[in-house]
Amino acid sequence: MPVIAILIDLITCASYFFQLHSTPSQSLYLLGMILQAFFALILLIIAFTYSGKKFARIQPHLFYRVVSIRYGIILVSTFINGAVLFLYVLNYLGINDVVFFNF
Repeated sequence: MPVIAILIDLITCASYFFQLHSTPSQSLYLLGMILQAFFALILLIIAFTYSGKKFARIQPHLFYRVVSIRYGIILVSTFINGAVLFLYVLNYLGINDVVFFNF
């Protein structure tokens, strides 16, 4: 499942760069937002249904647990895609265009 999360990240990254370097249009941004929402939902489902090892074998501290590398990849991917989805929504609503700002 971490490989699936990495592949989803590559697909969403390619989609973002395609939208960044094409002519700006609301329909293209809407399509990208729908694609991002779809993949963020898939990653959220993967994060909750992951049946592998969630925590590392060695726990260095008493009050919190360290996640395994595989589960950490899934969690970080889910968090980043959720944050990018939030930026897509802000851009689509016209509140903030930081995600597609010309640099």
